[in-house]
Amino acid sequence: MLRDIAHKLPFPIVPIIYILAGLLLSFLSLFIFFELSENLIEEERFHFDQIIIQYISAIRNDTLTAIMKFVTYFGSTTILTLLLVGNLIWLIFKRKSYWGALFYIIAVAGGGLLNLGLKHWFGRARPENSLIIEQGFSYPSGHSMGSLIYYGFLGYLVIRSQRGRMFKLLLGIGFISLIVSIGLSRIYLGVHYPSDVLAGFSAGTVWLFLCIGGRESIRAYQKRTLPFFKRKHPQ
Repeated sequence: MLRDIAHKLPFPIVPIIYILAGLLLSFLSLFIFFELSENLIEEERFHFDQIIIQYISAIRNDTLTAIMKFVTYFGSTTILTLLLVGNLIWLIFKRKSYWGALFYIIAVAGGGLLNLGLKHWFGRARPENSLIIEQGFSYPSGHSMGSLIYYGFLGYLVIRSQRGRMFKLLLGIGFISLIVSIGLSRIYLGVHYPSDVLAGFSAGTVWLFLCIGGRESIRAYQKRTLPFFKRKHPQ
């Protein structure tokens, strides 16, 4: 019924809903990041940081620690770089999606540079007594921001593919679960404050939607100009 109503409208309602939802999520994420950053600059402590850290410290055990060390590796620079190279090869040589590959590089590499710049700008020290050794500043979390951008853009490519709805749904749930798990692993292992992870997710969401918006703009331009090239012109 909803599909029939959408077809009768003089404008494409579904893309408009997606655009509005993306803008709303982006503005919300930007607001959260600015609020966290403002409090951090004013050297205010986040009360929820201490509550979550105390709770996690109480549930730590050897089995859970081993699981979290395994999960956090999927957000590391090494694994994301290797996965990105594999996906780029598939996009370029198999799918011939040159624009998709270009924006994938911009999303992941640009997000990494943005995270590095933000870390040095805020210069927040990492928590003490962590279970693993990490270098560099703490805010925002690079693993959280990088994994959201990488797996988020990969999810976007899957949604734009010709795969079945159930496959897209299951893969989407899998990506979201992995992203959240990576963020939680950084808190559990004691290398980030919860506010670092939340800021990483927020900044990553904004950058991800900017890159998706850029790719969709190119796609819309190609669709608008494609009929001209398909016309048969007199010799």
